[in-house]
Amino acid sequence: MSKKIAGAAALLMAAVLLIFPHLASEGASAGITTCLSVLIPSLYPFLVITVFLIKSGISSAIGQRIGRPFAKLFALPPAAAPAILMGMIGGYPTGSRGAQALYESGELTEEQAERLVFFSVNGGPAFICTAVGLGFLGSVRAGRFLLLIHLLSGLVVGILLGLPHHHDDAPPRHRIKWPSAGKSLLIAARDGASSMLLMCCFVILFSTFLCILQKFLSGRTLAAVASICEVTLGCRTLSGIQAPLWCFSLVLGWGGLCVHLQVLQGLSFHVRTGRFFFCRALQGAIAAAATLPFQQSFTPKPPLPPIVDVFGSLAQSQPELSSGIAAGAALIILCIALLIDTGNQHHSVV
Repeated sequence: MSKKIAGAAALLMAAVLLIFPHLASEGASAGITTCLSVLIPSLYPFLVITVFLIKSGISSAIGQRIGRPFAKLFALPPAAAPAILMGMIGGYPTGSRGAQALYESGELTEEQAERLVFFSVNGGPAFICTAVGLGFLGSVRAGRFLLLIHLLSGLVVGILLGLPHHHDDAPPRHRIKWPSAGKSLLIAARDGASSMLLMCCFVILFSTFLCILQKFLSGRTLAAVASICEVTLGCRTLSGIQAPLWCFSLVLGWGGLCVHLQVLQGLSFHVRTGRFFFCRALQGAIAAAATLPFQQSFTPKPPLPPIVDVFGSLAQSQPELSSGIAAGAALIILCIALLIDTGNQHHSVV
């Protein structure tokens, strides 16, 4: 059934591309620009460093020195500490790449790697403080506050996930033959490049269809659809309607389907997509609830102009709302079906 739904959604999206080729081209071009100017410079170095630390054995050595608090909090081996830290400062997909590398190296079991993915999906300081805080809200102070709440809510989710596992028997450790530093760097660079290519593909795809959607949707409807699909455009549209601060915390904790696809694709261990979605929603809800008592301390800046320069400039909205809503629904359905199908494939392999 999921394949039939995904197929119907794909056909609808193909029809939308044929009807609006100019907007599709504009959105894809904007997505490529975003990848080259923002995504690759900000994420690729962190991906390479994270994988290098793990593949070279440095992560294991660091974990033995600083990893005990992390082991007690999250019921994970000390070697996971650097991956958790890099997942907090490196941007949304960095934590999952660290979990994948730890699993491949034998430092984490499949259950532990899955649990690490559940709570290490965090926005980086540069994105939250600069893009969201200064760019969308006009306040670095607001960005720093959102970052603090965002990271703390992620840690709370990790602690809650670890509660049932504190008394689990530790898996037997086997001696790992770590590759040389040079070989580890080559592996990390190759893995980072492969991950970046996949991430850029998803960013371009979402940029294309969200650019078309903005021709038909506006206000709260656009903000809701954009927030579900893509975190950057979601925060951008929320600032345009002067949404309260807790809405930004909710969207940052959720992360968006575009980020979810970036995180889950390419993992060699099984991740239950239903539980993953629940953890994303839970982190967003915790962050939003923690923001509510303090949001009056941050005065929103005037609304931003309707042109959304994150994904390129768009034409004025027109009244044919049905096509835009259908295209948006098709994009969301296709992404969810792909995520569910990915989870089923992982499960069948295991």
